Amino acid sequence: MTRAIRLFCCLALFLAAMPTSSLPIAGPAPAQTTASATVKSCFLLFELGVGELRRDPSDACATRITPASTFKVPHALAALDAGVVGPNELLRYDGTGQGFESWRQDHTLASALRHSVVWYFQQVAQRLGRERETAYLRRLAYGNMDASGGLTTFWLGGSLQVAPEEQQDFWVKLYTNRLPIAKSTIDSVKAMLVQPDGVVVNAAGAHPFDGPWAAGTIVSAKTGSGTDQSGSAVRWLVGHVNRADRMSLSVV
Repeated sequence: MTRAIRLFCCLALFLAAMPTSSLPIAGPAPAQTTASATVKSCFLLFELGVGELRRDPSDACATRITPASTFKVPHALAALDAGVVGPNELLRYDGTGQGFESWRQDHTLASALRHSVVWYFQQVAQRLGRERETAYLRRLAYGNMDASGGLTTFWLGGSLQVAPEEQQDFWVKLYTNRLPIAKSTIDSVKAMLVQPDGVVVNAAGAHPFDGPWAAGTIVSAKTGSGTDQSGSAVRWLVGHVNRADRMSLSVV
């Protein structure tokens, strides 16, 4: 029997009138905002073999914003494909002040992806260099493919922008092995995205994510947040749910 694959992609929140200092840098989208906040959101639901099932609202889903830490997923693919880091290579923490306790230690690619460690991926960017960063953005057709901003910040409210519908396209290709990257590399990164039962982990810690999951359900996810070039706060949650008879993807 053909396995049904359902993709939830994307719910992205833009919190324009809210001070970004009140929002966790790497946390999932907040459940509520202040009364003065201007909120835009997008939710896309896509099922492979069926097509797009939901787009709400349609205009926001085409709006490009900073990918923030969701870019760590294509960044991890590029790092492994280029060989600038090994799957189990440990990068040493330099002892400087960092925003989260989880960042103040040595990291492998897997732990850096789980805890959304900015300094680690800044080292990846330095190893890749601007030319290869741009080449991988084009190869993966990710967002506006613009790495012209600072080498270690272009995805953090900088030149790189991606729309929810473009996130959907990237994640559909990731989970159907249609990216122009070796399947073994894709499988390695997908394994790194698998979350512990009942939670989603990022720099700020473990956040409850108790859905009505059947036994054996596997949830994979990546959060992202920051401030866009417009000054708006942005929150993403990108996820994949694998149940016995179907697979689903989500982006918040």
